Amino acid sequence: MGDMFTLAADEKNRLVLKRPGQDDVQDVRIRRVFPLTHLTRFISIRSSEGKELLLIDDLNELQADLCRLIEDVLKGTSFIPQIQRVDDVDVRFGYQQWKVQTDRGPAEFRVQEREDIRFLADGRFRIKDADGNVYEMPSLAGLDDRSRRAVEPLM
Repeated sequence: MGDMFTLAADEKNRLVLKRPGQDDVQDVRIRRVFPLTHLTRFISIRSSEGKELLLIDDLNELQADLCRLIEDVLKGTSFIPQIQRVDDVDVRFGYQQWKVQTDRGPAEFRVQEREDIRFLADGRFRIKDADGNVYEMPSLAGLDDRSRRAVEPLM
């Protein structure tokens, strides 16, 4: 699949999709599609109007430089902070107050309901705070000892 298309930045730093025998498409967008648990699978390249132009089944099948470019773009468009460490979870007054370190810096948020912490099929967790923001946390095995001790009672 990697030989079937290329991506390049234009003079305005917008992505251009190039495919043999077809017109180049300016200002394309790269998005993950469901299921979101497969981080390297099912990546959609879309026109600026949202029309899907190409679906990448697996990033690992692409050339390394193209794969890196797509991963970098996806990191820049993802709005789900990744929890790297849990400093504290205070359970009082019927809710949980979390203090965490994410890939975007420190964060503090409140979780109202136990159902707002969802277990994903690959072991990670998706956490929705009281304001509707979503955070992602690695599996318990992927956390350091202190973080694991802070969250195990909640699971």
